[in-house]
Amino acid sequence: MMKATDIFDKDKYSNIRKPLSEASTLPGSCYHDSRFFEREQSHIFDRCWHFVGRADEIRSVGDYLIYDSPQGSLIVMRSESGVINAFRNACRHRGTRLLDGTGSTQRIICPYHSWVYSNDGALLRAPGMTNTTDFKVKNCHLAAVRLESWAGFLFASYLDHGPSLSAWLGDMPEYFKRYSSAEFECVRRRKFTVRCNWKFLIENALETYHTGTVHQTSLGKQQSEIIPTNGNWLCLRVFVDGKDSVSVLSSSDDIFPVQSHLEGKERTSTYFTNILPCTQFVFAPDAMWWLAINPVSAGETTLEVGSCFPARNQASDKFDRISKAYFDRLDTATPEDNAICEAQHLGNLSNLDHQGRFGAEEALVHKLANWVLDQTL
Repeated sequence: MMKATDIFDKDKYSNIRKPLSEASTLPGSCYHDSRFFEREQSHIFDRCWHFVGRADEIRSVGDYLIYDSPQGSLIVMRSESGVINAFRNACRHRGTRLLDGTGSTQRIICPYHSWVYSNDGALLRAPGMTNTTDFKVKNCHLAAVRLESWAGFLFASYLDHGPSLSAWLGDMPEYFKRYSSAEFECVRRRKFTVRCNWKFLIENALETYHTGTVHQTSLGKQQSEIIPTNGNWLCLRVFVDGKDSVSVLSSSDDIFPVQSHLEGKERTSTYFTNILPCTQFVFAPDAMWWLAINPVSAGETTLEVGSCFPARNQASDKFDRISKAYFDRLDTATPEDNAICEAQHLGNLSNLDHQGRFGAEEALVHKLANWVLDQTL
């Protein structure tokens, strides 16, 4: 294992900086060492944009969802004016957590001392504070956090000042402009607790090298091609010869129609992206789904998977039957991926100095490793 003084020594990682065919993987210590995890939190997650959900999930005034991360819990809520805001999920009195899960409310009432806030975060009432010197209700607005959106996807940044979401995404919106993502609706979320480091989960989502083994009887072997990107995102085009969709299990024939405005390879390809550090949007010809990967500790990660379809599909009397095929795909493949990532985490724990080598299909895993080193070192 690396000495305490060595883990952030740039020279220790020179073999990872080499071209793909010559490079080594990150050592196990980068996945298990609590100091490395803490550095990732301060140098990556404190500074990046966090995907928190879809605007269509909070479509009415007072609707809200809660986003929890090591950077702090957030209330994402639609206000009376129709604007969606993000606030720290903490009362301005003594910091009590205000809301959980999802729901709808016109007033936020602190469960401790009944301070009352409007759905735009303004403090309306603070009982028992009339004799407090210089206390003013108007100065106790819930603490706001930056919130921006692209195509119905909502992102929060814990930085008061920093790059805009547009700058972070680079050319991603332009690349997927024909997908009409703003017209999609998120119809289901599933949450998993995975006993592995966050990097194992997103690395697994960036290569098809494993699909013929881990998903042998569910998805089968897939082919892939790396798409060049500008900005803080990576992209893998995934396809199977002779199939229009990888959105369902290989044994299923139930699929929704290909989106009519897609062109060329878009009609037979599925694009697995990574908005750095660890949010994956998957754009398929017939659907869209997302993976929100949230590190809890060096050895535990929460994973949320959201399923999205064009609103017009939901009007079909076949929607319940066909959408089940898409849910079956995720409900089968996701636990398979989670289990292999947990096995990888345990294996690396047995030898924290171990470094493997990259195969040709792991180019984006190599890119991610170098991006993490760029931020943390």
